[in-house]
Amino acid sequence: MRKEIKITAVVVLVALVFSLLLTANVLAQEEDRYGGTLNAAFQMSVAHLDSDNSTDSLITAMMNHVYEGLFEFDENLNLTPHLAESYQVGEDGLVYEVKLRENVKLHNGQTMDADDVIASFRRWLELNNGGQLVAPYFDQVEKIDQFNIRFKFAEAYAPFLNILASPVSNQKFVVRAEEVVDEFGTDVIDRHVGTGPYKYEEWVPDQKLVLTRFEDYTPSSREASFFAGKRTAYLDEIVFNFIPDAQVRVSGVQTGQFHFAEEVPRDQYPLFEANQNIDNVIIYPDRMSMLIYNNAEAPFDNKYARQAIAYALDFEELGYAMIGDPQFWRLESALHEEGNPWHVPDAGEGIYGVYDPEKAKELLDQAGYDGDPIVILSGQDNQMERQGAIAIQDQLEEIGIDVELQLFDRPTVVERRSKKEGWHIHLSPFIKIVPDPQIHQGWTGTNKWISNWDSEESREMDQIFAEMLREVDQEKRYEIMERMQSKLWDSVPYFNILDYSRLHIKRAELKDFKGSWQPFFWNTYLE
Repeated sequence: MRKEIKITAVVVLVALVFSLLLTANVLAQEEDRYGGTLNAAFQMSVAHLDSDNSTDSLITAMMNHVYEGLFEFDENLNLTPHLAESYQVGEDGLVYEVKLRENVKLHNGQTMDADDVIASFRRWLELNNGGQLVAPYFDQVEKIDQFNIRFKFAEAYAPFLNILASPVSNQKFVVRAEEVVDEFGTDVIDRHVGTGPYKYEEWVPDQKLVLTRFEDYTPSSREASFFAGKRTAYLDEIVFNFIPDAQVRVSGVQTGQFHFAEEVPRDQYPLFEANQNIDNVIIYPDRMSMLIYNNAEAPFDNKYARQAIAYALDFEELGYAMIGDPQFWRLESALHEEGNPWHVPDAGEGIYGVYDPEKAKELLDQAGYDGDPIVILSGQDNQMERQGAIAIQDQLEEIGIDVELQLFDRPTVVERRSKKEGWHIHLSPFIKIVPDPQIHQGWTGTNKWISNWDSEESREMDQIFAEMLREVDQEKRYEIMERMQSKLWDSVPYFNILDYSRLHIKRAELKDFKGSWQPFFWNTYLE
């Protein structure tokens, strides 16, 4: 009996020693990840670093390391409390009560509390485009106590939390130190104090932004998933270098000067693939190639003419013409990608991707098309727009449509498409990632964005969005979203031809980098 006890004790002791050695090894490996300076090459500079005062998405991408939101999205665009600990929504959708995480440190050494959040929120409501979407429906924000806040609405505004966490440029709400908000008011902030894993260190306009690790950072306890959950600052320093020349960005990664370069030429993908020191990063979901009609101008003031163009185009052939390598594009009819909570898998069924030139001719006849030239207005500086416009012209001419192609630089295109006459079709890239279907209201409905859509159908779409705005139940909002997409494909004021991706590259020694719609470098390290 004693022998059995001794053997058991030895087994337990060996298991304990093994467990301790394993734990020590894991801790040592974790410790080895800390240190180093990451050099990233971005394609353009920014005017300043105040995301409330700009629509430049690069500001948000860089300053996401410095500032954090009450809520963030995970990799599947699920809303996740971040600086918020929890929240409750009243049954009428008019009251949101948010409990903050306690003991979260700001970069000035103070503890973040309700005063910082309220000051930041009031500024966001006044300046930020996202805040301005919310403001017409909002009543007041109240401090319950140091770590609890109440947001009150005059009218229900269902997408409130999604807008707060929106990754779309000039929408996201971030928490700034109250003292900084008081100091700058609505002016552009140039002294940055947030709660993020990295601190603002140096800004050299047109050259670089330098961030350093915040040693007192307080991470979320939730599992890391893109922008949500635990963020770890392994790097001592992050330097964002602004390098307009794509080939200079490429050469910098090839030589080791840069660890990461955004938006490099897709046609060099095979060269990067053959280099063992470089990893390709294909971003998906990323962009949509949107075909927009001028719905105020004949023949596209008639929905049958708009449907006809969808049937007249071979989308797969367009993919090769616009983008090239099929690794960088995919056919997709829905406004939200697969995996997004708002994805409608059967959107456009029966019309999207159905190449039927004869049906297109029948629909044009039904619309009363008189054979006048169709003007395609597009950009000449962007490959998707230029090559897409040329390919669409070729395909439409094959079924007997007379097409006039107008290619201009971006400022000229923007100026010409703002008019209600002189063009019929325009190609434009759209960001694929949107956190809430309500955002589509900005360009879908009566006289929204550039489509000049004003008809009985557009007013029916207005009503759909009005219902969605008031409905706070997720399942019911999704059902409204399904109706919206069905109506969109029946009336086709615009439609997505395909989704396509940008190409970034990184050095192989940059580990655990997650490609996303905005680059981020917490939870990454240099081997």
